[in-house]
Amino acid sequence: MALEETSKAEHINQLLSKIEVLVQSNKADDATPIMDTLNSELKRWCESDNPPTAEQLMVVQANINNISKQANAVKNESSEAIIKQKKTGKAISAYKSV
Repeated sequence: MALEETSKAEHINQLLSKIEVLVQSNKADDATPIMDTLNSELKRWCESDNPPTAEQLMVVQANINNISKQANAVKNESSEAIIKQKKTGKAISAYKSV
């Protein structure tokens, strides 16, 4: 693996790590600019003279899938908490009206 290829792979992994940290911190909305950079960097790497191997792309895709699963889990937890809060609020309002 060429040095340039290694540094591109490391840069992609750094971007993915930053996105993962934001997702785990429940700040996924803040990851949009990093995701845009990630997409640009991946495209540039794929179109370069030393494109990633199929194995490297599979690793990147696996990382993206893992982060997406984490984001969906956090989203589902947030949705459940909102629904529970609404139900609790309705129950309190109904109790107060009695």
